[in-house]
Amino acid sequence: MSDADQAPPPEARLRPRRWFSWVWIVPAVAAAIVIGLAIRNLEERGPLITISFTDAEGLQAGDTKIRHKDVDLGTVESVYLTPDMSRVVVRARMRRSATPHLTAATRFWIVRPRVGFGGISGLSTLVSGSYIEMYPGDGEPERNFQGLDDPPAIIPDTPGRSFTLRASELGSLVGGSQISYRGVPVGEVEGFALDRQHHQIEIYGFIRSPYDTLVHPETRFWNSGGVDVSVGVQGLRFRASSWQQLVSGGISFDTPDDELAKPSSDAGSVFRLFDNQSDAEQEPRGPTLVYRVDFTGPASGGVGPGTTVQLLGTGVGVVTEARLQYDDATDSLLTRVTLQIDPSRVEVVHQHAGAATDPVAAFGARMAKLVSRGLRAQLTTASFLTGIKVISLDMVRDAPPAHVEQVDGYAQLPSGSSTDLADILSSVKSIVHHVDTVTAGPELGHAIKELDRTLTNLDHVTAEVEPQIKPLIDSLRETAEAAQRTMQAATNMLGTKASSGTDLPRLIRELTEAARSIRALTDYLDEHPEALLRGRKGDDK
Repeated sequence: MSDADQAPPPEARLRPRRWFSWVWIVPAVAAAIVIGLAIRNLEERGPLITISFTDAEGLQAGDTKIRHKDVDLGTVESVYLTPDMSRVVVRARMRRSATPHLTAATRFWIVRPRVGFGGISGLSTLVSGSYIEMYPGDGEPERNFQGLDDPPAIIPDTPGRSFTLRASELGSLVGGSQISYRGVPVGEVEGFALDRQHHQIEIYGFIRSPYDTLVHPETRFWNSGGVDVSVGVQGLRFRASSWQQLVSGGISFDTPDDELAKPSSDAGSVFRLFDNQSDAEQEPRGPTLVYRVDFTGPASGGVGPGTTVQLLGTGVGVVTEARLQYDDATDSLLTRVTLQIDPSRVEVVHQHAGAATDPVAAFGARMAKLVSRGLRAQLTTASFLTGIKVISLDMVRDAPPAHVEQVDGYAQLPSGSSTDLADILSSVKSIVHHVDTVTAGPELGHAIKELDRTLTNLDHVTAEVEPQIKPLIDSLRETAEAAQRTMQAATNMLGTKASSGTDLPRLIRELTEAARSIRALTDYLDEHPEALLRGRKGDDK
């Protein structure tokens, strides 16, 4: 075989190696995703903050979120105790979007299941777990915060107005106590604190919109929590609040209808918180008239600050001061009472063109006219069930001339004789006993005059005063029997003690009529004991 016939050896064909392989697609995509997430995380990464709480119940590092309106704003990274182990510090990483809202006014609290006076809250956290609620605020930037132990009663962005109420004591009020307007819940108590002088308590209340426009300068607030039991002119009053107010206390307020059309009060206005509705209604709404009255006799002992002053049966003021005084000039005791009368309680109609423009001065002039025509201050018992006394300003028939005098810088009102039935019956018994003991002596004339004057008062009271309580019935019967005995004794005296200057026959007739009236009143009380509370009505008069 020749060399030409030999085939050349095969040559290997080498292909250039490719720089890219499909095998690297998956790792490349994964790396891109990681890098993208890292970049996004860096872009959203916000500042690191710390929040201190009293406890860390339900908080988990790396899991618990910080939210606002159910939107995640951060994550808790670690939870640890302070060096003195008194509080728990939560370190959390916030998102960049929350950075402008991390200020000194920002508040944090833990949302967890709670059972409180206002109901049950945070039930959703039973499944999702507890989280930290953030409420943003305005102010200087801040990174260290102190969390709230309890959620605020009012979410800060709730539309409405806050007002401050001042009271001498807190009572049953707590944060979240209900504020009502004529029974409708319109707000809550946000909190409370002592004032700077530590004399009163400042209660911060929030009224939601649109009810905040119901608060005016003439608005009255009062404590309506629990059960209100009061004893007054109307007798025993019992008023129970809602079950929320029974547990957590409550505040009510009211505004006169004619004030609602006027501008409402500004946010932050300060009001007085009255102890109850009665005190709030009796407080004068404007300037008042101040008078003094002097009373004598044991009945005046039932008068004190807060005693109601009535003008023809309508409450127009209260007693602000009552002092027992001894008069050396007359060697007698008297009770000096200071009255405060609210002119706005009396509606003036057909006003004269020349009347004073000042309502206080105008009403004082009208009171002076009434006194000159017989207006007198008298002590009466408003309810024999409770024994509450009132000062009644009534027109007295055939009253001796009198006028308003200025004494020690105060206007002095004249007082009239007491129309209290218990006081008069006591006087009658005393006079009857006196007549029995002096029928044979020279004091008979004086005793007859006293008995005549007392019987005149008794006739007036029998026609006007309300029926008495059951124990008084026996006293009335005894009085009637005593009057009958006195009449018999006086009849026996006609033959021996009668003289031309004695009006004993007329006295006997009046005493007989008085005894008959007392018996009739006793029979009426036996048949109608309920008249003690509602008085004589309709055909029963």
